[in-house]
Amino acid sequence: MKTKRLGASRVSERLSQLDDNEILRIARIQLPYVTTAYEVIFHRYHSKLIQVCFRYLGSIEEAEETVNDTMLNVFNNIHRFEGRSSFKTWIYQIAHNQSLNRLRKKKLTLVAMDEADFIAEEQVESVSFEDNEKIDLWLANLSVEERSIVVFRIVSGLKFNEISEIVDQNLSTVKMRYKRALEKIPNNTKK
Repeated sequence: MKTKRLGASRVSERLSQLDDNEILRIARIQLPYVTTAYEVIFHRYHSKLIQVCFRYLGSIEEAEETVNDTMLNVFNNIHRFEGRSSFKTWIYQIAHNQSLNRLRKKKLTLVAMDEADFIAEEQVESVSFEDNEKIDLWLANLSVEERSIVVFRIVSGLKFNEISEIVDQNLSTVKMRYKRALEKIPNNTKK
């Protein structure tokens, strides 16, 4: 029994070294009967998606449920992924849509970053904040579209072209909304 676990652990370790395209290819072959490659995908994206969904929903429980729904959606639809965008963009788009659906249903508000100890304090490029309260106030005053773009850019570190695919908007629109969101920073804290 120990030998089986050790062997599975080695396989997972080797799979985790592969890029998304290779893991995706293997997961498509394995699923639904073998989940080793899917588990690597799950572990690779789970904490990143929790951070993004938390900033949308303001509740760690809601974020975890949303990520679980996202990953279940990925599991059930991985064969439908067409490759028109990167796998990373596809999975973030699913999480984005799941979060927006929950927001519409629950009408949750954004909560303070202090409640999420696992989320590291991020800084906007060339923008500094005195404390988390200012960040929260700033984010709370943004529209859902602006907040989505800012969260994807700051928390997830996504490129503008990836964000434009996720939110299904033109690249120039995404850049402009990001710029306008930065301009809304209170007390002109931009450097």
